[in-house]
Amino acid sequence: MEKNEEVVEEVNASVLGSDEPKKEIKGLKKYLLCLKKGYGIILILGIMLSLLGLLISSLVFKDNTAIKFRYRYQEDIDINMSDIISDTNIKKVNNLEYSWFTGSKLSTYKYVKIKNISIDKDGDDYIIKVQKSSFILLNKDGDNVYNNTAAKGFLQHLAVMALSDDIINEYSIYDEEALDKNGNQIIDNEGNQVYKKGVALKLFDKEYEEQKSLDSSGNLKTTSGAIGKHKLNMMIIFTLSGLGIGILVGLLFIFIFIDKLDINIKREYDNKNRYKTPFHLSFFKDSAKAFKNVKSLTMMSVLLACVMACKFIPIPSGFGELGLSFAFLFLACSCMLFGPLPALGIGFLSDTLGYLIRPDGTFFFPYTIQAILACFIYALVLHKTYITFTRCLIARVGVNIICNAMWGTLCRKWYIGLNNTATKTYFLTISLPKNLIYLLPQALLLYFVLKALAIPLMQLGLIEDDVAKNTSFF
Repeated sequence: MEKNEEVVEEVNASVLGSDEPKKEIKGLKKYLLCLKKGYGIILILGIMLSLLGLLISSLVFKDNTAIKFRYRYQEDIDINMSDIISDTNIKKVNNLEYSWFTGSKLSTYKYVKIKNISIDKDGDDYIIKVQKSSFILLNKDGDNVYNNTAAKGFLQHLAVMALSDDIINEYSIYDEEALDKNGNQIIDNEGNQVYKKGVALKLFDKEYEEQKSLDSSGNLKTTSGAIGKHKLNMMIIFTLSGLGIGILVGLLFIFIFIDKLDINIKREYDNKNRYKTPFHLSFFKDSAKAFKNVKSLTMMSVLLACVMACKFIPIPSGFGELGLSFAFLFLACSCMLFGPLPALGIGFLSDTLGYLIRPDGTFFFPYTIQAILACFIYALVLHKTYITFTRCLIARVGVNIICNAMWGTLCRKWYIGLNNTATKTYFLTISLPKNLIYLLPQALLLYFVLKALAIPLMQLGLIEDDVAKNTSFF
């Protein structure tokens, strides 16, 4: 019996590359050791889920900031307050083609969609409150931004156009020509000359209006903070909740995979065959040798062929046109084997050959840069080092967030010609959520595939024996 135990110990020692017998740790001590080795997993999951919480809160909780327009008539006017903010009066202002105050042509009022408008009276003052987002309009650059000039003018017209025709006729000037910016007479659609209406000049106390309604920058005052206190609070709550959930998920995740911890695995780094970090010149110089090795070039070709085959197996992701593919497994394996310099060529060929084999739209080089960058990240994290789940997770964070979400969104902006608002919407509602949700499953799949391939690759002489035998979850 003792002889059999000695044989088992010798077998274990030979697998581990050590003469020491295998040790075992159980219970709380083992879990604490898992936490020590897997803190990176908890940190990454906490950050990713806090980002997801921030994203959800920014989409669900809309900005409820209201602008306040306070004015008074110089004359004692008999008017029903509800008429000022009635749907009929709002539509009249929406349909205005020329300003009653300047005679200039209006091009923005028809796009205004009034939200949550109310009116109150304080002595002789009328106070109109309306949601600030009502006046988010396209600017010259094609972006949706708050237009203070449109907001102020729209509310002034509401106050004027709700008046009766008798009052308007009494206080209006019809004999003054309306001129455009170039000093030319303005002609309406029927060919008639347009004249200014001076209602505001006769009825509004302009100094009082500017003093009470405008801030030091000339913008209409708001009733809450710049982004709305309610939304800001919700963003903070959701972000902290996401962080907390991420930490809990990380703790649970480590508990589920606690049996994957092997305390007997010893990792040694010689900065030649095994690197702890890629910040060594030899890490890059040695990878260039793969271009001179027939076996390496042959293996690259085989793995690239597998990548090309994956192009014909598209998997819908549930996020618009963005799909899923198993090609990343073959790319990651290739970059792990051959290093950062070959990874640049692998990324270039995978995209260009993929386009030639299965064209989809017009070839766009920034997408090629995206593939090159993704392969480079795989090589930096996985080449000539021990394979762990934490490293696979870090690699997928770099690819999913930096390459796919951030750079991929920029590529789409340049390719389609999206404005900044559309780009932001695409990033927040499609690209980033997709890459956050699939981050953990893709990292797990990558780890288990690389672990399964470790021994066969070692037998082919493509990775170090020590690396292949000491592949571990933590």
